[in-house]
Amino acid sequence: MNFNGKHLSLEDRKIIEQNICKGLRKFETAKELNKSQSTIGKEIKNNRKRKYSLIDTPPWNCKYFKDCMVCTSKCIQFEEIPCLRRDRFVGACNFCPNIKKCKKSKYFYYANVAQKNYEYTLKDARQGVNLNTTELYELAHIICPLIKQGQSIYTILQNHKEITQCEKTIYTYIEMGLFKDWGVTNLDLRRKVTRKLSKKKLKKRAEPADYTGRKYEDYLNFVKSNPCSPTTEMDTVYNHQEGPYIQTFIFENTGLMIGILKQHKTAEDMSETLNYFQDILPDDMFKKLFGLLLTDRGSEFAKPDLFEINHETGEIRSNIFYCDAQMSSQKPHVENNHIFIRDIIKKKQSMKDMTQDKLDLMFSHINSVPRKSLGGKTPYEAFEFFYGKETLDKLHIQKIEKDKVTLQPYLLK
Repeated sequence: MNFNGKHLSLEDRKIIEQNICKGLRKFETAKELNKSQSTIGKEIKNNRKRKYSLIDTPPWNCKYFKDCMVCTSKCIQFEEIPCLRRDRFVGACNFCPNIKKCKKSKYFYYANVAQKNYEYTLKDARQGVNLNTTELYELAHIICPLIKQGQSIYTILQNHKEITQCEKTIYTYIEMGLFKDWGVTNLDLRRKVTRKLSKKKLKKRAEPADYTGRKYEDYLNFVKSNPCSPTTEMDTVYNHQEGPYIQTFIFENTGLMIGILKQHKTAEDMSETLNYFQDILPDDMFKKLFGLLLTDRGSEFAKPDLFEINHETGEIRSNIFYCDAQMSSQKPHVENNHIFIRDIIKKKQSMKDMTQDKLDLMFSHINSVPRKSLGGKTPYEAFEFFYGKETLDKLHIQKIEKDKVTLQPYLLK
C-alpha cells in the first residue's frame, strides 16, 4: 500500500478523534486517511492527554498491586494496569462505554489540542532547552543515580513514564553538560554519542496564548447576555518562584474563597483542580460554581481548553475569560481577599511545610469573618444560604465560631 507521506492536517486529526469516539481501531483510521497504522498510533499516543486526579498514581492502578506486600505512592516498580482497548486497539478513552466504572488511567485525544502541539513543535522545537531550573532538578534526581548504576537511557525511560523527554533529547542534555553538577557526563553513558552542538541557554519555551473570544470585553458581553451566571475569580498566590503555590477561587456572589495547594505552576496542574471538583460535585452544582471563570493572563492559566473542556465527554464545562494585561483590578474580589491570606502567610515566608489540611483550616477562618458587603454576614453563611452545607463540606470549609476566628500566622503552627 502506498501512503501519501504528508503531515497530518487538522481535518485528519478531527477524523482520528471522531473514529476514536466511534470505537474504531487504529488500522481502520489509517486505511481511511491513507496513512500507516504506526503513524496513527504514534499520533494518538504522543498527543493524548491523561486525566489526572489529586492522587496522581494511586497504588491500585499498579499491575502488581495485588501481589505486592509493601505499597507506596512512589514505588520504582509502579506500572500502570494495561488496557487492551485503549492501548492496542482504539488508542484513547474518548466515549469508552466502560469509562464510568473503569479504575484504570484514562487518556483522551482531542484534535484541536493535537494540532496546536504540532504547530508549536514545528515552529519552536529547535529553539533553546525546553526546561526550567525546577524541571532540570527533578529530571536529574531521577536519571543521574540510575546512569551511575549502569542503566541506559532507554532503560530509564521505559521504567519512568513520567519523563516526557525522548531518548535523543536526554542524550543531548547530557552532552551539553546540564547534569555535570550531579556527576554525569557523556563518558558515563553505556552508549556514547557525539554531535556538534550549538550553544543553547537553559530556558523554558513559552507557548503563545490565544485570548481571542476570551478577553475582558468578551467577558462583559457574556455577563450581559447571561446575567444569572455567577462569576468565579481565579488566581495564584506564592512566596517563591519554586513553589509551592496556592490556587485560589472566590465565588463573587457569596464572597467565599477556597484554595488548592499545587507543587507546580502549570496549566496542566491548575486545570486538574476542575477535574477534581467535577468528580465530587453534581453537574448542576459544578456549573453554578465553576461555569464562568475570570482570571489573569498568567502562564498557569494560558491553556483555556484544559479548563473549558470536559475530558470525559469532550463537552464545554466552563467558560474562561482573561483580564486585560496588567489589569488585576478587573478581578478585585480575589485580589482584595488575598489580604486575609497575607495576614496569616507573610510574604517571603517559606511554604514548604504547607499542606492541604492547613489551607482548608486557614480558609475556614477567613470565610468566618463578617463582611460589610454581606450585611454583616460571613461568606460561609452566605454560601450556605445559596448552596447548602453539603457543598461546603465537599469544599472542606467548616464554620468557625466567631470568637475563635484567628487571622495570625500561629494559626497554621
